Amino acid sequence: MQLIIISGKIGSGKSTLSRYFQKKGYHYINSDILAKNIIQNNKYIIDKLNKEFNILDNEKIISLKKLKIILLSSEENKDKINSIIHPSFYKALNLILEKSSNNKIVLELPLIETYGNIKYNLKIVTVKTKLKIRKQRYLVKPNSKAKDFIILNKYQKSSEYYEKYSDYVISNNDTIEILQTRFNKLYSEFKE
Repeated sequence: MQLIIISGKIGSGKSTLSRYFQKKGYHYINSDILAKNIIQNNKYIIDKLNKEFNILDNEKIISLKKLKIILLSSEENKDKINSIIHPSFYKALNLILEKSSNNKIVLELPLIETYGNIKYNLKIVTVKTKLKIRKQRYLVKPNSKAKDFIILNKYQKSSEYYEKYSDYVISNNDTIEILQTRFNKLYSEFKE
């Protein structure tokens, strides 16, 4: 299996780069979607989060909006949430990888420091983008706030950390056409 991790700080362009790999036949796994699915459907996780933060809504479903507010309120809460979700997340992810019939997989994974929980050989590609550009991209999304971006960006590892633990770094400070050209060059290396 060829497993490629696309990582990078918030707003760097991970989804765009992941889509390029997907167009080349890679099976795409979005870690945010997988995590949200676990948060809303795993009874153990629901019970643990509710016990810690009392966030079940009237229909006994975890409110992702409330969970985000709690996560943004302190780094301690962020760490508690991660400690509850990550073990189940990586158990589910490794099972997906184990059962996959695809021999080429691209995984969008923002938290590069957690890649060690993956039980398979992998290559990490970090998307490196300037802070100002990342913030502009984040704020285009519906219901996005500058103060949320600042907090989420602060929670992430430094750009130097991402680069240190990556096999490849791709710059995304220019046009989409330039990113496509850089992807094509990177993709040719993976084919070899």
